[in-house]
Amino acid sequence: MAKRLSGRLIVVSNRLPYYKDADSAGKPTWKRSPGGLVTALEPIIREINGLWVGWDGVFLKHDHSAKSEIRSASHLGIPGTRKDYKLLPISLTRKEIEKYYSQFSNNTLWGLFHYFFEKSSIDYSSWEIYKKVNEKFALSISKVAGEKDYIWINDFHLLLCPFFLRRINPKYKIHFYLHIPFPHVDIFSTLPWGRELLDSLACCDSLGFQHPQYMKNYQGVVQELGAGRKPDRLSGKPAEDTKPFTYVNPISIDFDKFDKTSRKVRVKKRKKELIKQNNYLKMILGVDRLDYSKGIKQKLLGIEKLLDTCPELAGEFCFYQLAIPSRESVAAYRSLKKDIDELVGRINGKFSTGTWHPIQYMYTSVPFDELIAFYSAADIALITPLRDGMNLVCKEFVASHSDNDGVLVLSRFAGASMDLKNSLAVNPYSIEDICKALREALAMPGAERKRKMERMRENVRTNDINVWFDKILSVFEYTEKEGESHV
Repeated sequence: MAKRLSGRLIVVSNRLPYYKDADSAGKPTWKRSPGGLVTALEPIIREINGLWVGWDGVFLKHDHSAKSEIRSASHLGIPGTRKDYKLLPISLTRKEIEKYYSQFSNNTLWGLFHYFFEKSSIDYSSWEIYKKVNEKFALSISKVAGEKDYIWINDFHLLLCPFFLRRINPKYKIHFYLHIPFPHVDIFSTLPWGRELLDSLACCDSLGFQHPQYMKNYQGVVQELGAGRKPDRLSGKPAEDTKPFTYVNPISIDFDKFDKTSRKVRVKKRKKELIKQNNYLKMILGVDRLDYSKGIKQKLLGIEKLLDTCPELAGEFCFYQLAIPSRESVAAYRSLKKDIDELVGRINGKFSTGTWHPIQYMYTSVPFDELIAFYSAADIALITPLRDGMNLVCKEFVASHSDNDGVLVLSRFAGASMDLKNSLAVNPYSIEDICKALREALAMPGAERKRKMERMRENVRTNDINVWFDKILSVFEYTEKEGESHV
């Protein structure tokens, strides 16, 4: 696919697809980074021998820029790298990670862009470090990027990187894709540094969004606050009014990978074991990163409401919640874990019998095959984020059901709801709505379950990660042909 492009593709994200760690013996090793972006993109970049730029998990001892050096994945000792793509590690200090990543990216921007403005802290010192780290990324990229290369920056951690790159070289091909929602102007305008972010996004040749509403929100912000401006080459100050080419392209998954894995003998065997362990009861499954935007507490309250209003369902199902550890250094996330632990204990204490507990709560990550076994064993997936850019878990659940069975209960505020029309859509803030959808899912006839699942599987299959990436490349080609008129 990337052979269509006239230059090399440079993918830029907060983290590399692998990070340095140590094994049980203290020996340095590389581990796969968590997150939907890596899962979706890494196989493609490996296939096309691209270059990936990101933090390598290493902390600098001193506050200075590390030497930029491209390394091949196989030479770094990364497992399974048969296709030898390249990595450009960016090393950061502990202070930089604390301020740029934990505080500004995850406290300020994540909360604000997901409409949790009450959780969005305004801290000027973390803003200064955010700028510094974005500039460090840009300087490292500039040492290896040519004017024919396509610099593709991903997500909210690096919103200022386009500005610094454009200031270094006005001829760079710079593209940006936002994986999270873009908020309404009423929320965005509360950010003291919104103007600087708009100026940076204006430096891009293209700007991609997950959902039409997110693009509409961005365009509304630009209209209300004024179009962003590119930096003057010499002074570095914003000078020229401009607008990037904006488009909508919802991200997806590698359908074939999930589908084929669900058909493996060992996965089918594990699926049967899980069903047996659950005493052949209906299994409701939630898989979420532990984050306040994912609506885990509301799901648990929905289960409680279901058992309060339909006591005859006691002993008929079990809710498995897989909570993947996330951002444990952030106070809000530690507090959330405590609340969820207490809520699970209260609900189980309220309804459990000698042989049945309504909730099985697992705070851990699981291997890929184990995750597919859970997906395929589940009768119902309960995916109800309070707001989500896309949410790939629901698509993974659908792709893993090669038996063409199962029901998806999905939040209206997840970007994926636009694609998966045959899910049961709910307002995740409404406990009654969740309860009602679960009753409907548990009682749904087999023929209807199969019809809905077949339609959702066809949608994910025909709009997989390769189709998404091909559309990205088409945008790159289009903006290159149109030139500065679309920058």
